[in-house]
Amino acid sequence: MRILFVHNHYQQPGGEDRAVELESSLLIEKGHDVRVLYFDNKGIAGTYIQKMVAFKNAVYNSGSAAVLRHNILDFKPDLIHFHNIFFVASPSVLKEAYRRDMPVVVTLHNYRTICSNALLLRENKPCEICVQKKLPLAGIRYACYRKSSLASAMVTLSTGLPKLGSKWSKWVDSYIVLTSFAKEKFEHSSLGVKSQQFLIKPNFVPDPGIGDSKREPYFLYVGRISEEKGLNVLLEAFAEMADKKIRVVGDGPEKEQLMSKYKNCINIDFLGNRIQSEVIILMKKSMALIFPSLWYEGLPFVILEAFSTGTPIIASNLGAMASLIEDGYNGLLFRTGVVKELKTAILRFEANGEKMYGYARNTYLNNFHPEIHYQAVMKIYDQSIRESKRRRS
Repeated sequence: MRILFVHNHYQQPGGEDRAVELESSLLIEKGHDVRVLYFDNKGIAGTYIQKMVAFKNAVYNSGSAAVLRHNILDFKPDLIHFHNIFFVASPSVLKEAYRRDMPVVVTLHNYRTICSNALLLRENKPCEICVQKKLPLAGIRYACYRKSSLASAMVTLSTGLPKLGSKWSKWVDSYIVLTSFAKEKFEHSSLGVKSQQFLIKPNFVPDPGIGDSKREPYFLYVGRISEEKGLNVLLEAFAEMADKKIRVVGDGPEKEQLMSKYKNCINIDFLGNRIQSEVIILMKKSMALIFPSLWYEGLPFVILEAFSTGTPIIASNLGAMASLIEDGYNGLLFRTGVVKELKTAILRFEANGEKMYGYARNTYLNNFHPEIHYQAVMKIYDQSIRESKRRRS
C-alpha cells in the first residue's frame, strides 16, 4: 500500500511529531511505500501584515492545497493519513484530497477542532463551553489560544467554517481517536461527524523490555513542568511526605519557581531533561510513575512507556488517564488536584503495588505494542478505502 502522511509541525516538537515518525517507520518496516509531507508553523509569527496573511491562510491556504495536489499526482497514494493540519496546511488540504477522490484518515491527537486551545482547559480547570458550538465565540472572548483574541479568532474560523457545511464529515472517511474518552467527547460535539466514522486506535511505543523485578525506593514524574500538568499538587504531596522520594524529569515555565519553592525538600529531585534511553532506565527502576495532570490529555507517550516497562501509574481520575488506568490493576487513580488523595494513593501503592507490575506490562502488550498497532491501523486503512469507493460509486 502507498500511504501519504500529512503533518503540520507546531513551533515546538511534540507528541504528534513522534507519533508520525513512529507510525511511518513501522509501515515502512512492514513493506509499505510511505511518504511524509510536512508543513511548518514557523512562518506564522512576525509583523502585523505577516500575521494577517497567516490568519487568512489558516482558514484556507490555497498554496498548501497546491502542494498536496502535486504530491498526490507525483506519489499516487492509495490513502492519505492526516495527523495535524493546523495552521499552515489548513482545512484546504482535506478539501483537496476529497476533490481528488482520495481515501482520507485523520488522527485527532487533541481537541483543536472543538476547542481553540486544543486542551479543553481554561484557568487550569476542564472547560467545555465551546464543545457544542459551531462558531464558539467564548474562545475569542477568553483569548484561549496564546492569550490572544486575534489568534483565537483565527483558530475559531479555521475549525468553525467547515462545521457550517458539515465538511468535517464529508471530507474525511475515518477519524482515529486515541481513547474511548476522546471518542465520547467528539461524538457529542459540534464537529458533526457520524459516530461510525470515529475509530479508537491508541498510539504505540517500541518494546523496551520489562523493568526490574525489585524496584528502587523512588517515584517518578516525566513531562512538561507547567501548571496544567499538576506539578504543584505532586510536589506539595511529597513535601508533606518527607520519607517518600520523587524524581522529576522535564523542563518548562514553572521549573525555576518550583525548584525555589521546594529547595529545602531533599526528597524532591529535579533531574532536568533526559534523553529517551535515560528516561526508560529511570522508569524500569522506579516504583511507579505519577501523572497528576489537571487536563483531559490526549494519549501521553509517557503513559505508554511506563506500561511498556511494567511500571504502574498513579494518575488523576480524569480524561485519558481514567480511560487507560484501571484502579488497583495497572495503577491507581486519585481525585484530580487533591493533595490529600494523592498522598493516600501513594500509601495504597506502597501497600499493594507490587502485584501491579505484571498487569502494567500486560496492558502494554495487549494495547500499545507495535504489532497490535499495525494490525489496527491496517484494518482502519482498508475500511477507509472501502468507504471512499462506496462514496464515489
